[in-house]
Amino acid sequence: MGGSRVLTPEEISMTVEELARDISTDLPPDVLEALEHAVETESNPLARYALEMLVENAGTARREGLPLCQDTGMFHLFIELGEGIALAHGYVEAADEGLRAATAKIPLRSSLVDDPLSDRRDRGDNTPVVVHVGEGGPAGKARLTLLAKGGGSENATQLFMLLPGEGWEGVKKAVLKAVSAKGAHACPPVVVGVGVGPDASGSIELALRSLLRPLGERNRRKDLAAYEEEMLAAVNALGIGAAGLGGDATALDVHLEEAPVHIASLPVGVVICCHALRRGTSEV
Repeated sequence: MGGSRVLTPEEISMTVEELARDISTDLPPDVLEALEHAVETESNPLARYALEMLVENAGTARREGLPLCQDTGMFHLFIELGEGIALAHGYVEAADEGLRAATAKIPLRSSLVDDPLSDRRDRGDNTPVVVHVGEGGPAGKARLTLLAKGGGSENATQLFMLLPGEGWEGVKKAVLKAVSAKGAHACPPVVVGVGVGPDASGSIELALRSLLRPLGERNRRKDLAAYEEEMLAAVNALGIGAAGLGGDATALDVHLEEAPVHIASLPVGVVICCHALRRGTSEV
């Protein structure tokens, strides 16, 4: 094809290594801003102190090049291909190679184990990267976004298979149930991703992808944006608060995405991320 190019394994490896270093040691500006705002508005002294410690931790990590959290997380790589660009064979191993190098150089604690039902031997390098491939990058380029998600918040993920008639109120009830049950264990204040449709696995994928959207940026659809605001208020009204100490900031934001669904189904995926929403993007 004229004008097309192939994204090489070397480009992927180098980009993943750089992104892994950056997101592991430098909290994204939108997340830091949300935490600082939470400090200013928090009415519970204990929770405000916890929030101040989170902000201080982020500053120390950035200045000294240290990991933001001892739980380095499981790494997800989202590859969005633009028009005229393709992936070469070996792109998954290239992503692993980049993360392997970052783990050794930063350094990062290894958080992944082999054989989950037997000896659970540590892999030593944080691989494999979970790779998601889709479209949407700029023409002639690929957009690579790396997300590191800790085990505590991953354990808060929940799937609800609702009946269509339960509608929005059923979705909101499911989200509040998930946060009430697991939010205090997911290092709040959290960010809540909600995916509605297309099926069980797709709803979790949608919810996970919603975490890539900047905090404070609403869904482009006005009705879904209003639902996000309503859910954020309802989640914060639970009073779990920073570090589970009670207070105003249980969540920094709630993001909602939806996709076409079967007439008989209403799958709802809820993905919760801790206050350290570690993500970064690069165009290659």
